[in-house]
This record gives sequence, C-alpha cells and structure tokens, in this order.
Amino acid sequence: MKEKFYIGITFIILSSTFVTLFSYTTSPIYSEWGDTPDSPIFQIIGKYWKEGWIPYKDLWDLKGPYIFFMDAIGYWLTGTRIGVYLLQITFMVLTLMSIYKIFAEDFSRRNSMLMVIISLMSLSYIYEGGNLTEEYLLPFLGLSFFFVLKWVKRFTKEKVVEHPPLFATLYGVVLGLSLMSRLTNALPICGAVAVIAAVLLVNGRYKNLFYNTVSMMAGFVCSTLPFFIYFHHQSALYEMWNATFLYALKYAGNSTKDILSTGLHYFILSYLGSILLITVVFMLYLRQRSMTVRMWLYFMSAALPFVWFCQGNGFGHYGMTVFPLTAIALSEICKMKFRKVFVAVVFILAAAATSKIRYMWIMYNYHNTEITCYKEFLRQSPIADYSSFVAYNCSPNIYLALDIRPVTPFFALQDFAIERNPLLLDDVMKAFTTRQPQWILLSKKDDEQPQIHRILDTDYCVVKQDEKAHLILYKRIKQL
Repeated sequence: MKEKFYIGITFIILSSTFVTLFSYTTSPIYSEWGDTPDSPIFQIIGKYWKEGWIPYKDLWDLKGPYIFFMDAIGYWLTGTRIGVYLLQITFMVLTLMSIYKIFAEDFSRRNSMLMVIISLMSLSYIYEGGNLTEEYLLPFLGLSFFFVLKWVKRFTKEKVVEHPPLFATLYGVVLGLSLMSRLTNALPICGAVAVIAAVLLVNGRYKNLFYNTVSMMAGFVCSTLPFFIYFHHQSALYEMWNATFLYALKYAGNSTKDILSTGLHYFILSYLGSILLITVVFMLYLRQRSMTVRMWLYFMSAALPFVWFCQGNGFGHYGMTVFPLTAIALSEICKMKFRKVFVAVVFILAAAATSKIRYMWIMYNYHNTEITCYKEFLRQSPIADYSSFVAYNCSPNIYLALDIRPVTPFFALQDFAIERNPLLLDDVMKAFTTRQPQWILLSKKDDEQPQIHRILDTDYCVVKQDEKAHLILYKRIKQL
C-alpha cells in the first residue's frame, strides 16, 4: 500500500512537471498562448460556453463538443486557463497510470516506472502546445489497450476465446468520445476491436460477440447521448452534427498534403508508436514465420492510424493517439531482448525530448508580435467598446488577450475554413449579415480578397488602415 502511494505521488509529480513544461497554451509559466490557434479556439468556446453561450450556434469550430466541454469545466473551476491546466494534469495522471499498468504486466514496479518515463519522452515531442483533443482521450485509450492485452494474454496462454463485455463498454466510450472530438482518434482501438470480433466469429462465439456488441453500443451511447440531448434542447443539434461530422469529413478530404513537408524526422517521431509496433510485428513474424492473434492485434492497431497519418494533414499531435502503442512496442522489444534496438530507441527519444525542451525555452521567451500589432492598432482606433466586435482571418489569440467575446459564430480563420469546405461560405455570410457586428478587424494582404468582401463593400466603411501591418478596421454603416 505504501509503495502504491509513492507511485501515485510520482505520477502526480511527473504529470505536473510535464504539463507545466510542455503545455505552453495553458501553463502558468508562459505569459502568452503561443503560436498555435487550436488551443485558444477551444478555450474561447469553453470559456463562453461556461457563461451560457452555445457552441456551434454562437461560437463555431469543426471539432466535436467534448474538447469544448473540457475547457468549459476548466474555466468553471478557476475562471482562467489555470483550470484547464489543472484538468490536463489530472488526465495526464490517469494516462500514466494506464500506461504503467501495461508495463506492469511484464516488468517490476521500478522498471515499469522507468518505462513510463521513457515513453513520456515520445509524448513530449508531439504534445504541440497542449489542450488538444487527443489529450482527453489518452486515459481511455491507454486503459482500453490494457484490457486488449489482458484478453489476448488469456487467449494465448489459457486458450480462453471469450472477450469480457465490460471491456467492450470502454471501447464504446472511446469511440463515442472520439466522435465527440475527432473521429479518427478512435482508429487504434478500432483496429484492435476488428481483430477481436474476427476471432470471436472464427471460433463460433456468436453469443459473446453479441454481448460485446451490445456493451460497446452502450458505452458509445453513454458518452454521446448527453451531448445530443443538450444540443437538441438548445436547438443546435444540426449545427453540432454538421460541424462535428459532415464538415469534418469534407475538411479531411481537402486537407491532404505532403507528409514529409515538415521533415522526415518530424514524421517519424510524430508517429513513432505506429512505426515501432509495425516493426515489432515484422520482427515477430521473422521469428515465428506465422501471424498470431497478438501480432494481428498489434498490426491492425498500428496500421489503421498510420494509414490515416500518411494521407492526412501530417500534424504531429495526431500521433498522440498511438501513445499506448509506443508503450506496447517498447515492452515487446524488451521481451525479445533486442537490447541494441531498445537503446537506439531510447537515444532517439531522449534526443527528441531534448530538442523539444529547447523549443520550450524559445516559447518561454516568445512574444507574439502579431497580437501586439493587433492591440496597438486597436488602441489607436475609435472603438467605444468591444461588445459587437469580430476579427476576420486574424489569430484567435486576440480574444483571449483582450478578453473579448466574438459577436459572430465564425470568429477565427474564416477563409481557411471556407477553403476546406466551400459550402461553409453561405453560413459565414448569413452569420455576418444577421449578427451585424459593428466592428470588423480584417487581416488582409494586398493580393487577397476576403470571402465576405461583398458585405464589407456594401455595409461597412473603412475607419482605419495600416498597409504595413495588413490590417483594416471596418465600421458598420448599414443596418437591416
């Protein structure tokens, strides 16, 4: 009991240190929100959801409501981003506990803790500012793969085919929360579930497969139904579903790019969990000359997200969802006694973590000149108040820096979103026409034309312009 207490304290210290150091969008040691738009957007929606404004209906983004709900809880706790920071630490503690359980199946407590620390180095490189959708899925993913390993261990050693339906309930929760954040977050566990279902079918365990299907559906419903009920009650169910699923599909289809455009090292380190586990499967196959159920589980869990990584945006933080696979791969490498391979992987992870710590020093001294430019431009402008204000094509950090609630649902990166789904243009035009913001700050380069240029030309006049800063302030002159 005493040793478990010390392990728990160690998890809290590790998690607190990790989030404090690497979550530069929420950590109190960083004075600003950094240079990434995702976390600020989530914080803005969560902050004002807590105050009664409705996501999608009043403040729009393409992510599911789960991430906004987490940020709303954070701002409800403290009224500032510190609440989100504390919530991140809690989830990181739970994540490390689940990863520790995976290692503890094969190693001593001391070695398991050491393996957790080694695994954490891989997560540091792809954390990308913190407060992202994957972060709040990791405890569920980690525990799910612990359950998967428990089942395959019994199947291999005791020939017990039946899969506990209670485990499937958690898989359903992962799938549901992924739908309520970003559906592709569930790809690793979907790969494992597909193999488990195939094994049950091949062995004629139809009743057990039925029970697992029902349990998985129950977990899915429990994790999604509250959101559907809430948004239906707020008459925003269509807006939520359209942004979370329909728009996201179109966005994914229009967002492909060269996966190596950010560098081969970035690609490898971002998706190391999948790459390592696929390599482990290959090494096991060379030894055994056949594919076992365990190997198929590993392969499908790693291959599904990896294929998505290769054809998607290539964002590093997508790789956070395969963090449990990194733990499994390291465990297998140790069990196969590939010491040189293990040492090489640890060296690579240490180098990556060192590189990221160096980057954190840069972020510690980082000063967002773009936001400074916005603030100085607005300070010299004749705005009486910001109760009817929105920034167009500007960094969302402006709302957090000035404590402004945007008056229209589409409040940041508007043309970026429209470019990835042109059907969104009608909704944006309608929002700017019906909400009638009195002031619009436009970030515009000389050769660009904003998608709402017709509204700006007919309903607004230019109050102030700074060609060097590429900023234009508009005031509404025409009322409906």
